[in-house]
Amino acid sequence: MLKKTIKNILAKKYSVLNYPVVVNSYGRSGSTVLRKSIVESIVKVNYKTIKNIAYRSIAQPAWDLENTNLNNGVVYKTHDYPPRKDFRKDTRLLYTFADPVDVVLSLYRLYNERGEEWMQEHYDHLKVPYTDFKDIIREDQLQLEEHLVSWLNEKRIPIAFVKYEAMWEHQEEISEFLGFQIDLIPFRKRKAQDFENKEIISKIENTYASLREKINQQRDFFTN
Repeated sequence: MLKKTIKNILAKKYSVLNYPVVVNSYGRSGSTVLRKSIVESIVKVNYKTIKNIAYRSIAQPAWDLENTNLNNGVVYKTHDYPPRKDFRKDTRLLYTFADPVDVVLSLYRLYNERGEEWMQEHYDHLKVPYTDFKDIIREDQLQLEEHLVSWLNEKRIPIAFVKYEAMWEHQEEISEFLGFQIDLIPFRKRKAQDFENKEIISKIENTYASLREKINQQRDFFTN
């Protein structure tokens, strides 16, 4: 608790914002890239050591929105669903989404690289029970479609939705929504795009066909 209090004090001191920002997604969809870009754009210090401390204070997780008090100057990352309690009205929330085929392939790679413990934590962040991960190609275990729909239906605060693959084309719109200029970190090709097992890709495409169709109906950038 004390550590979090100190972080909030430092965030208020070193951030140019006087309101909270929340970056949300169903995972592996650019929320880390966007949050990092936002934080680097608002840290108002030049000395490297202090800047690192300021960055870690401003960039905070909010895996449980229901029990998180959103503080001025902080840029939160979450994979949570809309909370029952009301938002602060000045909250700026951005939701990033991506092709679920790329999302699942990215998770496949991370499962092999980081192991089951990391994957269990990822499932916890999305509020779903962990089961046999390899079945993710046959069923939407992470409930990605439900997650997206829950936020598309959220009307209590303005939300900017941005497709990961087109994020760099909409930097100005993102900046306008946030109320300050951001510079996105350079685009990097997804490692998942080098995945060569066509049989697995085909199964994922079939499993997530409904979500892919829903995503194709959305513009690359829009607000609710």
